[in-house]
Amino acid sequence: MTDEVWEFIFGQETAYPSNTTIPHDKLDALKNEFTYFYPVDIRSSGKDLIPNHLTFAIYNHTALFPEKYWPRSFRANGHLMLNGKKMSKSTGNSLTLRQAIDKFGADATRLTLADAGDGIEDANFEEKTANAAILRVHTLIEWCQEMLDPNNTKANLRPENSPKDSYHDKVFENEINELINLTKAAYEGTMYKEALRTGFYELQSTRDWYREVTADIGMHAGLIKYWIRTAALLVCPIAPHFAEHLWTDLLKEPQSIQLARWADPTTPVERTVIDSAQYMRSTLKSIRDAEISMSKKGGKGAKMKGMAFDPAKPKAVRVFVATKFPDWQETCIEILKGATDMTTGAVDDAKVREEITKKGLIKDKKAMPFVMSVKKRISEFGAAVALNRTLPFSEKEALEIILPYLKRNLGFVEGEVVLADDVKGKEGPGYIPAIIETAEPGSPAFIFWNV
Repeated sequence: MTDEVWEFIFGQETAYPSNTTIPHDKLDALKNEFTYFYPVDIRSSGKDLIPNHLTFAIYNHTALFPEKYWPRSFRANGHLMLNGKKMSKSTGNSLTLRQAIDKFGADATRLTLADAGDGIEDANFEEKTANAAILRVHTLIEWCQEMLDPNNTKANLRPENSPKDSYHDKVFENEINELINLTKAAYEGTMYKEALRTGFYELQSTRDWYREVTADIGMHAGLIKYWIRTAALLVCPIAPHFAEHLWTDLLKEPQSIQLARWADPTTPVERTVIDSAQYMRSTLKSIRDAEISMSKKGGKGAKMKGMAFDPAKPKAVRVFVATKFPDWQETCIEILKGATDMTTGAVDDAKVREEITKKGLIKDKKAMPFVMSVKKRISEFGAAVALNRTLPFSEKEALEIILPYLKRNLGFVEGEVVLADDVKGKEGPGYIPAIIETAEPGSPAFIFWNV
């Protein structure tokens, strides 16, 4: 085993070494063994080895091998805690892998380990999470069985071959496709908690929303089957036994899910559809939270800007949509655009203050707080996003679509979506000028009143 032999094996020489008696077929076998395993795709280890073993692994590989054989990635992880505390046999706070599997089962253990944390921070195995995972998995299996049972008349499904023409069908399909992409990116980045969040928990939240908003027309059977297939594929690396049961026993696929390809989105994700759905949900939450807050104020004592409102009596809601921002806000945005480096996001504060003073807004108590909020958005999302004041969808149309669900879900007997500009100055039941004026694009105002 001379230096020339090692250089041949490690790919630095292509000619067979002349100063050895090792047969060529043996040399080829050694070389093939090395090139089969190298380069290493990922080296994973504990964070305590970063300043020694992992660092020297980089040094050794760069010293010995050509660049094409250097490790492609390293991943360091923290230590594992149990129920928020350091594991210790002396204190009794310890759990072996065998004990975890006997106690919770393989898939619930794997789900909890994935949920324990990403990165180099210490991960935390919570037994409450493991118990919850058992219940969640069994509940999900039962639901999937019900949805795929052709004799189940209570499933509230539209036929699989019927058109997917509902707006909520479109949102559901787009959100599934987006979660496929997000989960793939998380797996590729070895961020398993993130993969579990998008490919398991958020996927179920998307299903829950679709089920709620289509209660009147029913869910589309084809989309539900697509969701179940996707759910099995996305969680398979973490919970393979659960995924296998969905795949072979419920979906009746002829081969194991371990032989299946990764989920492919049915269509490219339409960002506008996703944005409008998120807008719907955030607006609905704001209305729900406000109505609950009014209910807690004690019935007759509740008021909206002086207007008495009793949540226990028949009630109505009117939502006001603004098509443009107040003039003073538009002025501030134009000033920020002129003082911001659109590439780096750096803002010239002196120039902003100078221009705001010239426009006579420096004494306006709302101007500087608004500028500060936009600067914060620039730091979070970049200048191009933060300074773009145009919504890519019609707010009024989006809210009119969700209005029947809003009325049904919160018990309103009447509901209406109107443009704020069309009713400015109007007074009477359901019209309060001070509230109407607060409507902004992306942030509608709303009023409750008794009918």
